[in-house]
Amino acid sequence: MRKNIVVISHERSGTHFLINTIAQCFGYDPNAISLDHTKNIDWRDQDAFQNWMMQYQNRFVPNVFKSHHAYPFFAPLLDQLQTDFALFYVQRDGRDVMTSFWTFLNRLPASLNGWGPRSSTVGSFMRATSTGRVTQYQFNSDPVTMLERWVNQVHGWNRNGLPIHRISYESLHNDHDGIVEMIAQAIGQRPLARARPALNAPSILPWKGKVGTWKEYFTEADEEYFCQTVNRGPTGRTLPRKITRLARKMYKSLF
Repeated sequence: MRKNIVVISHERSGTHFLINTIAQCFGYDPNAISLDHTKNIDWRDQDAFQNWMMQYQNRFVPNVFKSHHAYPFFAPLLDQLQTDFALFYVQRDGRDVMTSFWTFLNRLPASLNGWGPRSSTVGSFMRATSTGRVTQYQFNSDPVTMLERWVNQVHGWNRNGLPIHRISYESLHNDHDGIVEMIAQAIGQRPLARARPALNAPSILPWKGKVGTWKEYFTEADEEYFCQTVNRGPTGRTLPRKITRLARKMYKSLF
């Protein structure tokens, strides 16, 4: 039986870039089944979460499942899910995530106010406290900034030994054929095509679809804050280049 697929990510990390790659190259449906508030399920209720996911056990669904949930939501289910599901985690340079997420929330129509904080700059956005509907994907209720929220989410999904396949947004851009081959091995299916999705493929408010857009919006103080926040935990490795205290001066001189 073909594998069901779950794509997990922090918002604005290349979620639909990966979903559309899977759809176009392997014949899945790009109209994702989203694990969010629209299912009227309290995802923090582990029994409810498990019961909802298990309805797809031993049953192939051509739609890709999509989730922005933190690792603890899935932790009790991972071993069981891997029998029927291939789980992919797509991650992106957090500076581009913050820039894209800031722009995304500001572009939402007034009817969708309340999804998360809006602000005039990306710097104030990533320092703002996480509020609104985006908190549904956070397992803990402790107040965190939007950047700390990203750090926590990526850190959780980068634990060693998880039965998931990690893909970076940058590799989707720079080595798309190689990622298609990785997906083929993960799901046990040869690609039907090797098509790279266009920016107008199904997604939610696509923006520039580029690597490094943050450079147009970050101030020096923003980059310093970002580096300090990321370096407080082990998530520096989630960037295209690991940023450490020793490497920061060299990094700034080069980039």
